[in-house]
Amino acid sequence: MSRPRAAAAPAPAASARRAVAVAATTQTMVVLDTAVLAIALPWMAGDLHISTGMLPWVMNAYALPFAGCLLLGGRISDLFGSVTALRTGLGLFAVASLGAGLAPSLDVLLLCRGLQGVGGALLSPASLALLTGATAAGTERERAIGVWSIAASVGASASALLGGVLTQTLGWRWVLLINVLIAPPLFLGSRGLGLPPAAQAPNLRRRSQLDVPGVLLFLLGFASLNLAATADGGAQQVTRSVPAGVVAVAGLTAFVLVERRVRHPLLPLRLLRNGHVAYTNGAAAALLAGTAATGYYSTLYAQEVSGLSPLATAALMLPATVAGVVTARRIPRLVSRWGIRSCRTAGPVLTAVAQLGLAVCMKAEVPFAALIPLQLVLAVGSSIAVITLTSAASRSLPPHQSGLAGGLITASGQSGSSIGLAALTGIAAALTATAGATSTAERASAVVDQVALALPVGAALAVVAAFLARRIPLVPVTPVTSGQHSARPDDCDAAT
Repeated sequence: MSRPRAAAAPAPAASARRAVAVAATTQTMVVLDTAVLAIALPWMAGDLHISTGMLPWVMNAYALPFAGCLLLGGRISDLFGSVTALRTGLGLFAVASLGAGLAPSLDVLLLCRGLQGVGGALLSPASLALLTGATAAGTERERAIGVWSIAASVGASASALLGGVLTQTLGWRWVLLINVLIAPPLFLGSRGLGLPPAAQAPNLRRRSQLDVPGVLLFLLGFASLNLAATADGGAQQVTRSVPAGVVAVAGLTAFVLVERRVRHPLLPLRLLRNGHVAYTNGAAAALLAGTAATGYYSTLYAQEVSGLSPLATAALMLPATVAGVVTARRIPRLVSRWGIRSCRTAGPVLTAVAQLGLAVCMKAEVPFAALIPLQLVLAVGSSIAVITLTSAASRSLPPHQSGLAGGLITASGQSGSSIGLAALTGIAAALTATAGATSTAERASAVVDQVALALPVGAALAVVAAFLARRIPLVPVTPVTSGQHSARPDDCDAAT
């Protein structure tokens, strides 16, 4: 029996496998950059004399432009082609990583981290769009998304071990310079991938449709919102946050007005009235806002409070890596047994439970090795949540908007992450009056005091994510072969 013709024919098997490999490795590099740097923060702080209040900005200098430019990255991927966007992003990412790795001061480091974020914003949606375009809808695509998600999970978790090895053997600068070695093979490997010229023609003719005013207003509003959310308890707190908040409201309001009037908006506002899109992206934003501070404080706690070396810290984080990977591979079975809606809810709930436990134990200054069981629960919950939400996002828009779908879900998560990290760490530092800590002893005391405030708030945000994930509408799946049994209703949106 012949199958219905797809809108765009999938790539040949060998090309599809190469596209999946390039996409997954690219996403791993993007995730790796953020996570691998966390293990080096104490060493970086000592070398460049960075205070506790400024240390989160080493992470946020990347996260802020990354989140702010993701919608632009998704749009560029849709208009110019996923391979073009990916190769441009690889070049920018590699050059910025070189500059960051050689940075002589905090100012130069932050500037290069920002350029890295712009490059990453091109890479993440382009990699997902490349994967989507190279695989057939259905089981093949779901498996490819599973590989992509697992690669990101492995990158986020195993990066601690890599960061520990690099920091302790070659120095903290190599956690940035490693990207200069990874990017060129990916650039060469992407040659010849993507849609054929004839299939790209409709999008290439619409290159002039790029919404530049929308991009600039979104960046202005988002950056100002992030700055307003940052609290450090300094004397200039009010004079900085209030104007930044006013600019954020004005910028985002103007963005909405422009998007309502422009012919080809960066973010079609009608999408936000789509329950699938709204709840999926809302859940992702809340989840990553709540968990951003957990990873940040965990690496600082291990080294500053428990006195572990970078390598020992990474080794103790390895069990969580394994737990996350094993869970990701078993998610299809979990969905088959419990249903997609139950899994989407359980992931954030497990994350919240782990965060509350970590807050209590860290406040009591429990040795980091004793926190491994809670780290395992956190890894399992995060893996379930991220993969099921990514799968939901891939179904939320039609194939020709796959770049926008990838950019939107990643932008939602990263927006939540950057604002959550800035707000939770900043407010905790302000309320405990520890923002100015610079010595090792001061930083250790600051971590213990701050974590008792930041992690419970993060757990509350994870519960909000569970509520939103529970409300994501189910999408029926049409069987592609005769003789298949139909999935029960709760599995209609069955994931990876």
